[in-house]
Parts: sequence; structure tokens; C-alpha cells
Amino acid sequence: MQFLGKLYPIITFTFFRLLLIQSQKQCLLFLTLGLTTSLALGQQIVDNQCNIIPAGWATGEFNILNEVGCAPLQVRISNKQIVSNKNRYIFDYKGGSPDTYKTTTDSTFPYTKPGLYYVMKLSETTTGVPQRACRVVTVQNPTPPTFRVLVCSNGTANLSITNHAATEYEEYDVDWGDGNASIFNKLNLFATHKYIDKTSKLITVYGRHRISNCGGKSSQTITLDSEAKPAILSKLEMLDATTGELTVTNPNQLELEIFRQEGGGGFRTLGTVVKNVEEKVKVLVDTNKIFCYKLKARDSCVASLESNVLCSNFIKITKETDANVVSIGPYLYPSDVKGMTVTRNDENWWNPTFSQWFKPDNQGDCGTETCYRLEINTKDAIILSNRLCTGAPASLCNPFGRLFVPDAFTPNGDGANDFFEVKGEIEGEPQVMIYDRWGSVVFRNSANVRFWNGMINGSPAPAGAYLYRINVTDKIGRTFVKRGTVSLLR
Repeated sequence: MQFLGKLYPIITFTFFRLLLIQSQKQCLLFLTLGLTTSLALGQQIVDNQCNIIPAGWATGEFNILNEVGCAPLQVRISNKQIVSNKNRYIFDYKGGSPDTYKTTTDSTFPYTKPGLYYVMKLSETTTGVPQRACRVVTVQNPTPPTFRVLVCSNGTANLSITNHAATEYEEYDVDWGDGNASIFNKLNLFATHKYIDKTSKLITVYGRHRISNCGGKSSQTITLDSEAKPAILSKLEMLDATTGELTVTNPNQLELEIFRQEGGGGFRTLGTVVKNVEEKVKVLVDTNKIFCYKLKARDSCVASLESNVLCSNFIKITKETDANVVSIGPYLYPSDVKGMTVTRNDENWWNPTFSQWFKPDNQGDCGTETCYRLEINTKDAIILSNRLCTGAPASLCNPFGRLFVPDAFTPNGDGANDFFEVKGEIEGEPQVMIYDRWGSVVFRNSANVRFWNGMINGSPAPAGAYLYRINVTDKIGRTFVKRGTVSLLR
């Protein structure tokens, strides 16, 4: 009796399947005609001459065995027309004149791909009158169904079909692997079952097309002692000032909803749903606000599963004369942070701490931009800020910007403008040389003599124009030269 009790669900399911198949056979002709008509109407081919009988022609007739079935499908024509000679067939008529097609006298044909195919028969009566007739072959898709199973903590398994759009099976049969079975159709691609123990189960899903009763099947083993794992936001990247990109890792292919928190407020749904193993989603960001994101499972049995939280972060640059000051904002959830790095031209440059939010950069190459980016590492994810690029500090590219060089002086001892002296805020001591009109050096500064008093070898220099050359070397060893003319007035 115990043995029969275990067999009862299987016997019941098998008996129900036999009844269903028998019912399908009884309705086969009606459904075949209905399905063929529906599909034929759906397949609009150009210049379809199947239903056009030219003048002087007669209407032919034939039947097809295996008119509906799964690929690969071998069909055979059953010619029951008594007055039918010189039978020829076009097994994939696509419209237009039949004379343009190559015909065959073979009454069998293999279809390898799913689809709707028109078969045209061309023949003659015993008196030589040409005849034409058409039928439609429906080749169905036998691709195995794919499905996901979500195991709840109470032992309930929720199964859903994930590739119905590709297979379009009218019916799915589920063998739950414990002697129980379920049947559901395309109107509800979901089934649920509760197990009484936590041993591993092999679940098999059969996809079936009606009429032909053919299809495909697939299986997967589930472990009931391990519940679904939460999804993870593995990356948040700032693409520009208004757009970010979330990378979602979803090992259980749960239906997940994205929630956003603005500042210190509560999380609100964005209405965006993801369900793939890995998916990238564009989200709104704002350089003047902090947006945080997380995922929540939509299925009620795992509604408590929430992902980690990731927040936006931006980098800013303040340009000063002698440096580019790079600053970052504090992360909204500092306890999640394992480390922070600011890269300079994709190389590590600065590792900020929670007490240091800015750093000046007085390096750079004139005419070439330097790019900065912040990377925040958390336990499960990476956050990448926007990438900002800027030119070198002005002092590196124009060291004479704050340098004053007089264009004339009057060495007459009146205490006003008596010397040629270079003044300004520059690094190091400038090297100054003055030349007469023949190119001879008449003055060279030194640590002890910083300005020219208008004397040459102890005698007053004649009034006139003199050339000067000023060399400045910056702190990274680059030399800049400034040339000009100064007038000596007497």
C-alpha cells in the first residue's frame, strides 16, 4: 500500500496526460485548420498565387502527413486525387509565379528550421488540364525551455519560464523530482511547489506544442538547504555630470527593483527592474547632490533580501596659479570604505584619508592635459568618480606672468628709477644679462649684484637701447627665456 501511495501521483499525472492526448487527437483536424489559417494570415507573402486559379486551370487537391510538428520535420504528401498526373511540388513557395521555382516529383521533404512553409502542388488532369493546390506546413520550435527556481526559506520552490518568447510553447509540464507534477500554460508562466524535506531535487520542465505534442525539455538540480543569495551592486561609475552606470550581479536571477536615496532621506523606487545574471543600468546623478542606490527583490518570499548600498561621488579641481587643487567629498557611508585612490593619468597619485579631502598638484606639462579620477573600494564593489582633465598650472607654462621688467631707467642719482632691476614672484634667482648694440655683454647679475646701475667697467654707459636676456629655471628643471629691450636715458 505504501508503494501504491507513492505511485498514485505519477499514475494520476500519466492518466491525465493520456486523456489530454486523446482529446487532442479528437480535435486534431479542427485545430490544425484553425492554426494553419491563423498562421497563414500572419504570414503575408508578396504576390501569393496559392488561392489564384488562372483561367483554363482546375483546382487540385492533396494532403500532407505531419503537417504540424517540431523541427526537424519530415513531411510526406498523400495524393488522394484520382485525376492527377505529372505531380510536381514546391515545398517552400514564397510568392510570385510558380514557373520561377524548381519543382520536384519527390513527395517527401525535410524541414530543418522552425517556420511557416507553403507547399504548392502542380499537376494535370487526364485530359491535360493544369491544376494547382496549396497547403501550409507549420514547423514548430523544439528549443528546450529555460527556467529559474527560487527557493524560499519555508521549502517552497517558485519556478518561472525565462525563454517563452523564443519557444512559445502552449503548455509546460513540470516534474518536481519528488513524485509530484504540475501543468501550466503560456498564460501563466509560473508554478510553485512546497517540498516536505530538504534533500536535493532534480526538476525537469517539458515544453509542449499542442496538436503535434512535440517540444523540448530541460532539467536542473536545486538544493533546498541553501536559500537565495542577495544580489550585489558591484560597480557604480560616473559617466559624466548627470549620468551614472550601475553594474548588477544577480546570481539567482531574481527580479530586482532599483531604489535611490537622495542625501540623507529615505530610499524610493526608480521603477526600474533588472533580472539578468549581470546587467548594466544607467541612472541619474548630480554633481551637487549625493545619490545612493540599492536593490530589493520583488518576489515576496525573498523580499527581505537587499543588496549593498553604493553612493555617487565626484572629484573637483580648483585651478590656482601654481597648482591644480584636487578635492573630493566625504563618502556618505564611511564605514563601508576599505580604501580610496585618486589616479593621475591612470596611475596612483594620492590615497585620501578621512581627514584629508584635498591635495595640490603643482606638476604638469604645458599643452597637455592631466586627468584625475577617484576610486573608492568597498567590501563588494568599486565606485568610480567622474574623470576630470585640466591643463598644467599657469606658473609652469608662463613663469614670467608675475615678473616685472622695466622698459626704461634713468641712472642719474636722483633716487628714482636709477637701476635696471627685475622684480616679481618667481622661484629661484633669475639670470639677467644685458648686451650693447654690438652684442657684447655689459652686465651679468650675481648673488652680490642683482641690478644694473648703468655703468660699464666703472664708466657711465652711453644713452640708448640695450638688449636683455632673462633665464628662469623652474623647480622641475625646465628653463624659460625672456628677451627684450630696455632704454637707458640720461
